[in-house]
Amino acid sequence: MSSEADVILKLLQGKSSVRVLPGFFRGFDTPGGRMLVEFDKGNVPAHPVTPWRPKMNEPVWVQIVDGVAYVLGPTVNPPADGVVVGTGSGIAVISTDIGDVDATYNSGVTLTAGQEVKLAAGNGYHVIGVKSTSPAPGTSPGGGGGGSGEFTIEFTAVDAGSWRSGSGWWQSQPWASDNNKGAWFYGNKIPDTIPAHATINHVEVFVVPVYTFGSPPNFAIHNHASKPGGEPSLGAATAVGYSGAGWVTLPSSFGDALKAGGSDRGVGLLQGGYHKFASLAQDARSGTLRISYTA
Repeated sequence: MSSEADVILKLLQGKSSVRVLPGFFRGFDTPGGRMLVEFDKGNVPAHPVTPWRPKMNEPVWVQIVDGVAYVLGPTVNPPADGVVVGTGSGIAVISTDIGDVDATYNSGVTLTAGQEVKLAAGNGYHVIGVKSTSPAPGTSPGGGGGGSGEFTIEFTAVDAGSWRSGSGWWQSQPWASDNNKGAWFYGNKIPDTIPAHATINHVEVFVVPVYTFGSPPNFAIHNHASKPGGEPSLGAATAVGYSGAGWVTLPSSFGDALKAGGSDRGVGLLQGGYHKFASLAQDARSGTLRISYTA
């Protein structure tokens, strides 16, 4: 005999179309009205699901249910804390686990480099105040309630792009070519998660190629949590072959360099054939790292 759940599922089957896509906030269709989000090469009115308000051009997740769009939230969790890098013209530059962000702060408040601050996110960032101290971070018990064992964790990129001499960071697809250095950025996610004493067992990256030509691309590690102002610094490169979108294996030494205690923060492309990989707006999985380790 079918349960009530089975009956409901049969009634719903084929009745609804649900998709979740990355997009960009482009304003409102009317003052105080629906959000305008850009995806699939067009602006579409969308209903907000939460009180959170993105800033202009911020990447967001959009859910499409039977043709109706809803803004679910940001594609990257906004940071709650940071360290002051400097101030100017009423804006503070704050170093966070997703890279440097610009934040407003209250009139009359003086911020100095090195101060730890609490942030509020919504239509940009605002410094709520200077923190008295930072509590020690909690330690994950791992699977099965144990504090040690073997773990496999996926780290999604928070930014990506290509740098070209004379053009700088000129577009958001990571390229491997004679004139471009591609890179994915992860903030400080990896060293904040994988301890320095961990043994790296396996490292993979999820590639989403949009153009492929010639010899395999050369993957390398870099020391940038977010896009640097100038040319990225890439380490020793390894040629890595792939066949379509999916996981490909990187040297385990990449994980050793990226874990806590290392100076490196991300993965990049240092020439090798001519290859273009999807931007995060095209596919949020692009550049995701899957690292297995024992701690």
